[in-house]
Amino acid sequence: MDLISLVVTIIVVGVLLWAINTYIPMEARIKQILNIVVIIAVILWLLSAFGVLSMFPRALISVVVALVVVGLLLWLVNSYIPMDGRIKQILNIVVIIAVILWLLSAFGILSGLPQIHIGNP
Repeated sequence: MDLISLVVTIIVVGVLLWAINTYIPMEARIKQILNIVVIIAVILWLLSAFGVLSMFPRALISVVVALVVVGLLLWLVNSYIPMDGRIKQILNIVVIIAVILWLLSAFGILSGLPQIHIGNP
């Protein structure tokens, strides 16, 4: 991908974000989440376009992306779904334990769990 395409794409994404933030009425926290997600996506896209991500194994990138998605979903549930604080605490503990068990299984440390693969096996 040439430099002009990269610059044009970044300008288009910036203009779209500006238009959304200026003209579409929504809660400020949701706009903030949208901005953060788009910025992270653009950074990952740029790293991929310049070949920086190819230095890391695809499995590691998949694990990091999965952790970010789980963390973002857990944060959204904690922030926007009204429920008792005790239930949120139990939910957080269950998700954290599940993620730890998944990570141990994914790295081969815990072999008793069924294999769950992310990406190509």
